Amino acid sequence: MSTSKPVPASGEIGSFRLTNVPPELYQAYVFETIGGSLSLIPYGIAVSLFISCVKSLVLSLRQAGLTLNTRPKLLHMTYLCLIFTMGSLFTASGVWILIYLRLEYPLYPGGPLGWELDHYSHPILNLGNSAYILTSWFSDGFMMYRCWIIYSEGPGVSIVLLLPGLLYLASLASGILLLYQTSLPHESLFSQINFGLLNFSIAAALNILLTVMISGRLYAHRLRMQRLLGVGHSPLRIYTSVIGLLIESSAMHSAFALLFIIPFSMGHPLSQFSLMLLGQVQVISPLLVSYRITQRKAWTRSTAHDMNTLASGIVFDVVQSKSETQCSVGTADG
Repeated sequence: MSTSKPVPASGEIGSFRLTNVPPELYQAYVFETIGGSLSLIPYGIAVSLFISCVKSLVLSLRQAGLTLNTRPKLLHMTYLCLIFTMGSLFTASGVWILIYLRLEYPLYPGGPLGWELDHYSHPILNLGNSAYILTSWFSDGFMMYRCWIIYSEGPGVSIVLLLPGLLYLASLASGILLLYQTSLPHESLFSQINFGLLNFSIAAALNILLTVMISGRLYAHRLRMQRLLGVGHSPLRIYTSVIGLLIESSAMHSAFALLFIIPFSMGHPLSQFSLMLLGQVQVISPLLVSYRITQRKAWTRSTAHDMNTLASGIVFDVVQSKSETQCSVGTADG
């Protein structure tokens, strides 16, 4: 709602776009504006999840007291604070781009986006880039840990995690190169030597691989329990439900990574839209898993032990009942 007086119409109908924004940049300008605005919605979700997780952990620490057994919870809380802080810094940088540049540099050659590309090494832009890369590292590292938890009850877990581990190291190296490149004057994500495409491709490959590995393992456990107990009768189905599979495997992160890397590799302006959302999703995904952990609905090392114990008990009961049946048949024949 505006309180200003209407300007009399001149009778001519024309374009009211910024004349200093060239056509090849205009779509990217629009997508960046829309993506930056919509990214505040998932940031609000991240705030709610962070508060819920911290409240649950604080309550648990108060009940248990500070002992050696509470150290994992303290580490978990530290991790949550770190990734949420990085996500908040990324959001603050995005809001600065969304508001300040559009107010101060609307007539800059190329518009606000042109100023952003020409001054990509600006401290606030560097802050956002650094926060994004650190958030990506924290998110991928957490999912690596979750993958280790889910595979830890089986043999050869180190071999299983070899490829994800190598991809994670490559992501660290390419991320450092990307941060160095974007901190230099007149360099950006769209420079001729593009470390951005390398880093984003490795991160997307790692996310997709971890999603497939985690969801595949949990789905195998789901089928195993259904085969032994029947559909819908497993006491452990809370860990292997469809929602649980999607959250535990960070499927949302992988989907948004593809939504960004495909148009970015093609040079399509849609990447400006999905980059802002991806920065929020890679915070929300580990927060969703953390929330399930605080609610004791996430997969743990004891879950695998309970599942194996339950399966062994069922097999033993089946074998015992067959033996009793055979004995009763033999007695009747005698």
